[in-house]
Amino acid sequence: MRFQIECNRLLNSQTCLTCHKQFDLQEARLIICDDEGQCCGDVCPECIAKGAKWIDSRLPKFNQKLSA
Repeated sequence: MRFQIECNRLLNSQTCLTCHKQFDLQEARLIICDDEGQCCGDVCPECIAKGAKWIDSRLPKFNQKLSA
């Protein structure tokens, strides 16, 4: 998994990949991508504030769901 930061031009809401809460996209967005560069989902500001290590600790659970 890789973290990708992009400028946001969308004015909609997303579901956070790590906590599954609905949130409004901000000016910049953190996107989680797989090893091939495919977008897996966005991360909300609350989860971003918890730091990269916390986000990374949540990703193995997400990876297990993908392989199931």
